[in-house]
Amino acid sequence: MNKLFYTIAAFVLLCIFSTSCRDTETYADLVDNEKAYIGDWIKYHPYGGDFGSISSRDDDWVNSVTKKVLTDSIHPEKLGIELNKWYSLSDGDFKRLYFCIRNWGDGLDTTRQKGQTPTDEEYEKAMRNKKKFYNGRNILVRFDSLYLLNDFNYDQPDKNSKIDNLDPLSFLIIYNWNPNYYSSTYYGYQYGSGSNYECTSGGLGFPVRFLWEDSEVSLICPFSLVETQYSSYYYTFYYGIVRYTRPNYLPQ
Repeated sequence: MNKLFYTIAAFVLLCIFSTSCRDTETYADLVDNEKAYIGDWIKYHPYGGDFGSISSRDDDWVNSVTKKVLTDSIHPEKLGIELNKWYSLSDGDFKRLYFCIRNWGDGLDTTRQKGQTPTDEEYEKAMRNKKKFYNGRNILVRFDSLYLLNDFNYDQPDKNSKIDNLDPLSFLIIYNWNPNYYSSTYYGYQYGSGSNYECTSGGLGFPVRFLWEDSEVSLICPFSLVETQYSSYYYTFYYGIVRYTRPNYLPQ
């Protein structure tokens, strides 16, 4: 069995007792509770991840920028999406998802580090390279520092459970053969030791539309985007770093 699956299962079991009382809560209560969990995380950011000003965006924005990036080949940076800025989604398939792009993976970092804005030609070249990555069948996802926000202990943050999928014998794949696939919240499977498991969070697939290989993001995933085995407990996940690459050792 997949080592990651057991780790996540143990992670979830730690909180089953504390969630048993939620059986009598309404969905609105659960959403309000989640807002409180996320609000505390943003306020205290226990590991130094200052959120700064969070920009809220609606589903029309998501659809518009996705089309401009994937169909019109416009770099997300030219559409106003900023590195290291947190965005929250207010409605649509990814309602209550928070994301922050840490690294585009577009090969233009050297230019930015010099304090220069990439040229149109550099952006165009980057977008051609993006198609090679995005239009692939599979994308490998690695995540570090996954925390459960529902019962996070801010008084002793190091006592909280933290998991990752950095074990080379365990890996998570997002299938990526067409843009319309992302209208769903169900994305991928973990592969390892001949067994298949559901993706830990549908929200992991959202940012790929904007990114290149070796890109990195941070995410807060609401319980509505967590797969069935975890959503039944209404868990809210924070991913410190998620990295997207080509799974060159797996069939494409």
